[in-house]
Amino acid sequence: MGRFIFTVQGEGRGHLTQAISLTQIAREAGHEVVGYAVGSFQGRKIPSFFAQFIGDTPLIQYESPSINYGKGKSVQLGKTALQAFTKFGTYWKSAAQLGDFIDALQPDGIVNFYESITGLYNLKSGSKIPCMSVGHQYLLLSDHFETIPEKAVDRFLLNINTKITAIGSSKLLGLSFRSMPNDLKRNIITVPPLLRQEVKSIQPQSGERWLAYLTHYRLADEIMTWSALNPEVKLDCFWDNPTRKTAYQFSDSLTFHPIDAEKYLTKMTHCAGLITTAGFESVAEAMYLGKPVMMVPVPNHIEQMINAHDGELSGAGVQARSFDLTVFKDYLPKHASVQDTFQHWVTQVNFAYHMTDLIRKPAANATFSPRNEGGLSTSW
Repeated sequence: MGRFIFTVQGEGRGHLTQAISLTQIAREAGHEVVGYAVGSFQGRKIPSFFAQFIGDTPLIQYESPSINYGKGKSVQLGKTALQAFTKFGTYWKSAAQLGDFIDALQPDGIVNFYESITGLYNLKSGSKIPCMSVGHQYLLLSDHFETIPEKAVDRFLLNINTKITAIGSSKLLGLSFRSMPNDLKRNIITVPPLLRQEVKSIQPQSGERWLAYLTHYRLADEIMTWSALNPEVKLDCFWDNPTRKTAYQFSDSLTFHPIDAEKYLTKMTHCAGLITTAGFESVAEAMYLGKPVMMVPVPNHIEQMINAHDGELSGAGVQARSFDLTVFKDYLPKHASVQDTFQHWVTQVNFAYHMTDLIRKPAANATFSPRNEGGLSTSW
């Protein structure tokens, strides 16, 4: 079996939980994860749920590109792009840090969870260590994926970033809400979501309270306003508000909680439905548990806009442009659960096989190159 380093984008919880899920699968198959490298914006702490899971396994954290929200609630595309250019020297140093970490641990393979610095490391070093990239974003590059027609410039920039993360990867696993063909031209393999064992072991129950998960705490204003006008609906909301380190009782019907993986799953078990900012992982977990979802992308967040569109196509629930929860209230009686179909899809791929296949490939293999239209270039 093999020794692996996992490199993970640390913004939000989605890629971190995917890394946890694949670690669980890898260990069951006899593989070893010997180190974790987490990229995040300056000063951000690694969430406690991830730190507790990895325990004493070697960990490195460095600065990597992140979404810029400015002082508001929406993504600032210009500032995000400018930040990537102005801080390139910092990111190049992060690639060197990652290189030192990899050299010290000597893994057989690298699994990259959409972390840009991994692509820079492969570009900088010309590393021959086999690398595989995992994420929903790689599916967006597939010819078989149906995207949204609007915001062409945003979609172009998103795909450029995705290609940067994939530099040096010999295999791309595109996480998908539903089955679709592989894109062999671009070496994109369609796979189901990576769900933690804790999610798969839940016996969901029906309940009355709604659950909300926000990737940015400033979005809570809309939920507060709606809840004040609809006090009969009981809501639990998880957020990352830096000034609220404990539960905050906004009203008798609305409670805010700091992000806590275990508590979140407990609330998910009993909720009537989920309101979320269209993060892939949150929607996938709700689908597995048979919970209807209202997907509200962060303004100008192109990836979440695409996720909401794809989630609606896949039967997860309804998409909306704001946190007017009346949309969800009207939708709930119409929801048709896709739980059985989705749970079957989740069992259809052996992720441990892909890890084994990665490290038994010869050194001469096809690797992803953003300069190649088809997505592959041959490295010898």
